[in-house]
Amino acid sequence: MVQVVRDVGGVHAQVQASAELQLAARIDGLTQDEVRAALWERRDLVKAWTLRGTLHIHPADELALWLAAARKASPEGRTTELDEWVDPKGVRHPALGRAEVEELRVAILAALDGRPLLREELATDVIARAGPKVGGRLRSGFAFFGGAELCQGPPQGAKITLARPDQWIENWVEVDETDALREVSRRFLNAYGPARAAAFREWFSSREFDAGAVEEVDVEGHRSTVLEGDTEFPEAERSVRLLPEYDVYVMGFREREHLVPAWVRQQVAAHGRGRYEGPAGVRFLFVDGLAAGLWERKKHGKRIELTVTPAKKLSRAQRVELEHEAERIGAFLGFEPALTVE
Repeated sequence: MVQVVRDVGGVHAQVQASAELQLAARIDGLTQDEVRAALWERRDLVKAWTLRGTLHIHPADELALWLAAARKASPEGRTTELDEWVDPKGVRHPALGRAEVEELRVAILAALDGRPLLREELATDVIARAGPKVGGRLRSGFAFFGGAELCQGPPQGAKITLARPDQWIENWVEVDETDALREVSRRFLNAYGPARAAAFREWFSSREFDAGAVEEVDVEGHRSTVLEGDTEFPEAERSVRLLPEYDVYVMGFREREHLVPAWVRQQVAAHGRGRYEGPAGVRFLFVDGLAAGLWERKKHGKRIELTVTPAKKLSRAQRVELEHEAERIGAFLGFEPALTVE
């Protein structure tokens, strides 16, 4: 499990169920309990805000690498100022200058010294240290930590806790930012290449792309980059897979007109999340590596109901493979799968 997370360059984890199903899609026999034990008991994996400033799961021994690369990638490195901001509830939060942001960062690290805290607990402690001006941002539900790089600690019911990575993770060692961004660039090409520099910049929200020794290859008339010597590619395989929203295969694939054919893009455009988030926000049926429809999941009692809507009729063999996919998801979650194909 840890090696898979390493290989794909982190697992998008804004939605915990999605992150878990991404791992289930890639590891035979995995269970949901094993993922959660790796996060909260063994601490082999860790959740933190890294790629594009969004929540991802990484191997714990690599979080310093990803945080350092994110600092190098951002225009200003570590956050130094915060503009005035109106949150989704319409509450206006005042701008914070450089000195105030640094005071906020120091207060957050002090509050979390030796303990994870709920967001509400953290806000209360920080307000006592730094004053009420900073409290609204911390209570807003968004990652405004004033430049303090945090990870998630063990949840308390449905609520997350926040922790200091240098204390939550054993043997914490800082990583040089330039070296970190070069390594992350190479990880991207290894997992998602052939790709162009612009694809990496969008994937990582980075100004820079430096993968060291690379070479160009032709992909259907487009010049793309691979790691030097990495020019042998496996033969395509037949497959039918159900991937969750924000799956790394979709997030890492940046010419999505090739990944999502026109007749499936129509389904995406008609979907609630798809209208606003595009291909990233929907659950795809993939046939032979290409999007072939959408699916939804819903727990009902001891069953997990899976409703699949292919864009085109499936063959008999593909229907059989789809049934196997449903069984795999049911086994991962510990529920009886109920598959409907519309």
